[in-house]
Amino acid sequence: MNNVDENRMPQNQGALGLFLVILVTVVTGGLVLLFGFIIVNPREEIVILRFGKFVTILRKQGICWIHPTGRVQFRIPTRDMTHDIAVTTVLERNGNPIQISAIVVYRVEHSYRAALEVDNYRKFIEDQASAVIKRVSSQFPYESADHNEPCLKRENQLVTNAYIADLQEAVNAAGIRVLNVRLNDLTYAPEIAQAMLMRQQAMALIDARKTIVEGAVEIVKDAVERLEKAELRMSDDQREQLICSLLVVICSGERAQPVLQIQPSHHGKTRT
Repeated sequence: MNNVDENRMPQNQGALGLFLVILVTVVTGGLVLLFGFIIVNPREEIVILRFGKFVTILRKQGICWIHPTGRVQFRIPTRDMTHDIAVTTVLERNGNPIQISAIVVYRVEHSYRAALEVDNYRKFIEDQASAVIKRVSSQFPYESADHNEPCLKRENQLVTNAYIADLQEAVNAAGIRVLNVRLNDLTYAPEIAQAMLMRQQAMALIDARKTIVEGAVEIVKDAVERLEKAELRMSDDQREQLICSLLVVICSGERAQPVLQIQPSHHGKTRT
């Protein structure tokens, strides 16, 4: 009887051990199966590494399965993204300090570079964009009297292209494509803002005066031609006096007050 019981105990222990092995295998396999699933969202790519070695890039949206052991994944969005460059003080081409901010629109086109070639692609483009804004802004004047000359105030397409080209060259290592760069805020620095405002007012006054003088010359020329066509003959002195009077009336900033010149006539007899 004792021999029978002793034979059953090893059999029970063997069955229990087999059960535990099967249970552990099932649980472990279930966890591996569960944690191996990866969801790829729209406009997103996932760079997969295993034990520090590049494996693949998941681009097709949906559910994928990759063995989780030693796996590291980097999710890289491929949507259009924006970066707001904070207001910073730079020197424009003429050496005047200005405050400028901008918005950069970009997209990741090479997820491998964005994940592995740089430490943090977002921080990378932020740092590069700030440096590019300062460097390119120093190549153009804040404003220009010549409308054909590119300047920052009018945001000429040549200026925008210069920002994009310079920034694109700086972020190529991160696999980023720069779509657009737009100035968000552009003003003179506070220390020279008042002086520049007075300068702008003076330039506006000069331009206004030039326009008035040009118009006055055309009006006087037309008046003289009409008088000649009407056969109203005038001497050279009278013509000069008329032109001078018309120019004074038209170009004067105040209301003109007419003055009539009276030449007295002398009557009487001459004593001998």
